[in-house]
Amino acid sequence: MGRNKRKQSSKTTPIDRRQRKGKQLLSPFARLEDVAEWSSWRDDHLLNVLWACILTGSLQRDHYLDLFRRVASAGRSKLKENKHASLCHNFLSTLEQEVFNDIFEPLVSDNRARALMQSITLIDGLPDVELWRRLFPNRDSTVDLWETLTRGVFACMDHQSQEATDVRWLKVAFVAICGRLILPASQNSTQQGNVGEELRLYPNYGDMRKVRPTIRATEMLIRSMEVGPKKGEDIPGFDSEIVWTELFRKKPCFVGTQKVQATEDRTALVVELKNTIEQVIKHFMDSIATTNVDARMDSVFGIALYALTLTYELANVPSRLLASGRILLRTIAECFITLAFMRAKDDETIWLQYRNYGTGQTTLAFLKASGLEEAPDYIDVERLEMLANEDAWMETRNINLGAWTNKNLRKMSEEASVKEVYDRYYDWPSGFVHGHWGSVRDAVFTTCLNPLHRLHRVPNPIQLMPSVLTDCCKLCNRILDELNTLYPEFSLRIRWHKEESGGQSASPGADES
Repeated sequence: MGRNKRKQSSKTTPIDRRQRKGKQLLSPFARLEDVAEWSSWRDDHLLNVLWACILTGSLQRDHYLDLFRRVASAGRSKLKENKHASLCHNFLSTLEQEVFNDIFEPLVSDNRARALMQSITLIDGLPDVELWRRLFPNRDSTVDLWETLTRGVFACMDHQSQEATDVRWLKVAFVAICGRLILPASQNSTQQGNVGEELRLYPNYGDMRKVRPTIRATEMLIRSMEVGPKKGEDIPGFDSEIVWTELFRKKPCFVGTQKVQATEDRTALVVELKNTIEQVIKHFMDSIATTNVDARMDSVFGIALYALTLTYELANVPSRLLASGRILLRTIAECFITLAFMRAKDDETIWLQYRNYGTGQTTLAFLKASGLEEAPDYIDVERLEMLANEDAWMETRNINLGAWTNKNLRKMSEEASVKEVYDRYYDWPSGFVHGHWGSVRDAVFTTCLNPLHRLHRVPNPIQLMPSVLTDCCKLCNRILDELNTLYPEFSLRIRWHKEESGGQSASPGADES
């Protein structure tokens, strides 16, 4: 098993179970787009029950669930006539201080909870903050209030975490005991299907693998009763951005120390690559039979030497750990797929097509550069002209402006039966080539580790990433396999990556001998 072997996450839908529409893989929730309005637990709703989140971050679960029940019970007795009642901060801001105090008396009478809840008084932007400040007028110097607040937000930030699910249960349970939530009737007398009992006795009744998702789904449905159109005209809305912005301004970002990459002993690889390149060159000289154009032979050995040279360069520079390394990994993968496709066809027309297309692109680059008043510094115009005229005078050649095979690389990989290489090495590295957002984010941003900042992005260029060398070696060996098929016998293969991983190899496809 490879070191990066992992199972499909139970929280995600596999590709083969996603519906495709044209060039889009649809979201599993696409069918609900016209009937559902999505909102974010973290961004929009977490802070509206911040008081409950604070408790989950510092108390044992049995302790805070007991407090939740006691607060919900007190709230029902005080607010049973109010059809818009909730335990969210926007509704609580409409209460008289006496009613508010009675509802949260369980927190005042609990020494630990009382000390923790003083942290909520730090936030000016909460609509009910003055009620909390009058309820908890004294600060406990033994409690780090900002740390308490941070723990609470962090515990509930993941909408599927145990703590977040418990807070969401509290919201659902309160609406239910106030008689404002119609629950499905029980199908039988057993635990299965008895939603009312599952809520009442949570988390000690029913199958939690079904109860927890039901709680989260129901909480999403009742949001319109708390901050949406069903909340009541006299209930203020809740602008979570005001509070998030306040937290950002009051506390600094925190960027952790970058994870140190495992040290690679590249000395042996550099020697091995240099030797392999020399042996490929020797094999070329042993195999050459004519000085005339041989598109097949030049292409096979040229691609092999190109991939080995790129890997040799990566072994000698830090790029193997940087964004540029992913760009070269993608190039090597494309080289392999292209060679595998041509080997599968092994048609002289295909070999010439590949060569002529490349010559045409060289001619096009020369024509464009020579037409400029000042060519870019990286271009040697005279060398371009020489390359464009090498096989035949450029004036006698057409220039193909499309794909050289009229097939995309994915189709080529399928026809060559190497689609697994395309899936492993093409899509994500291509993002680095094209500057797609995901790759840009991965390369030049890091995550602020302050939960009060919602784990936002902080610029941090030149980030070290996992080395691409092992994968480059695997692909080079696959290319050498192709070379050996077309021009036997060439048995030499790179072994460094196997020795680095203790003899294990996660080669995609063919065995690497």
